[in-house]
Amino acid sequence: MTTAVGAAARPAGPPAVWQRATRVHVGQGAIAEALAAERPGRALLVVDARQPELPHTIGRLARATHSELVHVDPADCDLETSVRLAERLGGADWVVAAGGGSVLDTVALARLFAAAPDTVARIRLGGGRPGLVRGPAPSELGPYPRLLAVPTTVGTAAEVSAAATVLVGGHRKLVMHPQLAADVAALDPAATRTLSPAALREGALEAILRLCNGYLPRPGHRFPPTADTEARDLLRDLAHTTGSGGSALDVAVLSARTVLGFAAVGRDSFAGKVWYLANELSAVAGVRKMPATVALVPVVWSRVLDGDTRLGDADRLRAAWTALRTGLPELPLDPVRGLRHLAGAWGVGGPLPPVDPEALAARAVRAWGAGLPMLDGFSTHDIAGLYAEALQGAPQ
Repeated sequence: MTTAVGAAARPAGPPAVWQRATRVHVGQGAIAEALAAERPGRALLVVDARQPELPHTIGRLARATHSELVHVDPADCDLETSVRLAERLGGADWVVAAGGGSVLDTVALARLFAAAPDTVARIRLGGGRPGLVRGPAPSELGPYPRLLAVPTTVGTAAEVSAAATVLVGGHRKLVMHPQLAADVAALDPAATRTLSPAALREGALEAILRLCNGYLPRPGHRFPPTADTEARDLLRDLAHTTGSGGSALDVAVLSARTVLGFAAVGRDSFAGKVWYLANELSAVAGVRKMPATVALVPVVWSRVLDGDTRLGDADRLRAAWTALRTGLPELPLDPVRGLRHLAGAWGVGGPLPPVDPEALAARAVRAWGAGLPMLDGFSTHDIAGLYAEALQGAPQ
């Protein structure tokens, strides 16, 4: 009789399931390589109207496909934009999306709507609650084109993510469905060649905080411990690569690995409380997501270090920060002071307008709490306190 080593230390339960279907082409010429390998045929080509570097990329894409070209302004990316794009996908073999995270999310949702039009009504009817919308069952999907994503920014990992945000009546909702992940992604320096150093650093910090937020809670029995090792290695590499002037391609690959790799296996899908809080602050204050996030993270981390286990585990936060400091040893030892220092050094953040924390908290709880798993266990009073402290500490 043999006994599995360590079997008694880990409670029985179902295994974690991990599936990522995106084929990723990486490096100079990745766009051409992806197109040659996939031969997209008739395609709808959707590009970010605000990206001045895209004409070269667009020309390459258009020459390789029998395509209809559509320009989309990220400021106009909402539910209705995805609906209109879905109506143009009939008969297309592929949809090719080139742009930042908002454009990639908009196109991914359009493809989902083309396959399951009833999803649109489900999103509309939800109003400001709930914030989370799960996509249709596989049996409900009709025909749909394949998706090639060409990111022109870094940090969001939208090109490989099975989740997308959509703006509906002033509320951002999170839609989750495997079909939202692109079939093929091309990480090509040609698409990010004019990305500014400031935008690169902001994208890297977004990927770093995504890792940290998922790392903080104590994992359950479905979690393989080696996933923590991969997460810490990614934190170290993202910090070092960005701090030492690494290329946009290097950061893009590391960012994609935060979603594609085993660092996220078995973790709670709704562990990153900061995401939901920043989502509402960003929408109400009318600021980009990262300034809202950078205002909230030090407050949340302070609560974690003070023992609020609803937001994470203090020892795990220290372990994550130690890993990050391996890549940037000059950062302060304290995670809260260190994060503020890092955000300031990398130029991430900015002023926030006056916002009523009580009204903001009520909105957040309505969208993500009150029995929903994202902010379950938090009262409106709890959330208002977090917002008040974050707004007080943010530059006005």
